[in-house]
Amino acid sequence: MAYAPRQAISTRLYRLTDRQGQPHPVLDESFESLELALEAALEWLELQGLVDERADQRERERQLALQVGVEMSTPSGCWRTLRHAGFMAWRSPGC
Repeated sequence: MAYAPRQAISTRLYRLTDRQGQPHPVLDESFESLELALEAALEWLELQGLVDERADQRERERQLALQVGVEMSTPSGCWRTLRHAGFMAWRSPGC
């Protein structure tokens, strides 16, 4: 009997996590790019009053890093952590 290997995922997806490393309870969806995931997270943080929309970029990134983690899908369909919520050394792309 021939074994058919699992088909690998060719497109990377991103998802947001909470401070415990679990899928975010509100923002639990797959995003096609890291930028889209971070934009959704910042918008949600603003709506929650956790980031003032007038805050400078550095403060916005600080609050994002404190509140939301990021995971990326692997070719096998698993998730790998890119950044844990609360980890301050990570900066978003383009900065």
